[in-house]
Order: sequence, then C-alpha cells, then structure tokens
Amino acid sequence: MTYSFKLDNQIYKVNIESEDNNIVVQIKDKEYPVEYARLDDNLYSIIINGKSFTIGTFKQGKQVQVFHAGNLYEFEAISDRELSKSGGMGSGLEIISPMPSRVVKILKSEGDEVAEGEAVVVVEAMKMESELKALQAGKIKSIKISEGDAVEAKTLLVVLSEE
Repeated sequence: MTYSFKLDNQIYKVNIESEDNNIVVQIKDKEYPVEYARLDDNLYSIIINGKSFTIGTFKQGKQVQVFHAGNLYEFEAISDRELSKSGGMGSGLEIISPMPSRVVKILKSEGDEVAEGEAVVVVEAMKMESELKALQAGKIKSIKISEGDAVEAKTLLVVLSEE
C-alpha cells in the first residue's frame, strides 16, 4: 500500500508491504524491514536494522503526530485525489501530468515564486480543464512544456526548487 505524507514542506511517498508483524517500508529507492508490536492504541515498539524504538502516534483528520525520543514530528496525510490535483508530485518539487492531456495555459514563468496550493499549469483532458497546483512553496526552476502541447500521463511538466 502506498501512502503520501508531507513533512516540513516535503512530500514523501511511502510504500508499506505487510506480513504478520513484519513490514517492509520503501521510501524513494531504499527498503527498510521493520518488526513491530502494538503496545496500546497509540504506542508501538519497532525494530529497524536491529535497533529498538518506542514511538507514540496520534491521528486527527489528515494530521499525524509521531513522538519519538523526546521529538514530535507532525505529518500531513496527502490523499491520492490531492496528489492528482497537483499532478501527482512525487517529491513535492515536480508537477507531473496525471493523465494524457493538452496543456492549455502555463500560469507561471521560470524564476517565479509559487505558494503552496497555487495553480501553475492548466491542462485539458476529456473536455474538462484542471489546474495543477504546487504542493509546496518554491521557485519555478524549469518548465518542460509549452502551451498547446499534448502530454502523456506521468509527463514531467514543471520543476520547482525549494525557496
């Protein structure tokens, strides 16, 4: 199962394969075998690479808090629908075509600053226009397409750089 999370304005796709109390977590190209035991509703004991950790979790809506070793990490769960509205940004710094479509309008230029959730490109598919938005703030590093271009699904359209 693949999940998408936002932490510190960075989008992470995490693939989790489960078997009994063992899971394999894949982040980018790295795999981490994890053993775990649920201690209570919000408390887990996990072993990663032979090291034991106890973590506390709390979920409210899209917000997920993880408490470990005195540190609190706050994640935001990103749904597939939100990713498709943004163009399925893998790293949070790319806008990718969610389906075969035609580029109707490019709303920003290279070097422009964009805010989180701001529309960058308008595409048309099946006679419907959709705005593809930035999932994080940044600066337009490069635009890989032109208005009127026909693009396939998963085509890289725009690359952002962190501010």
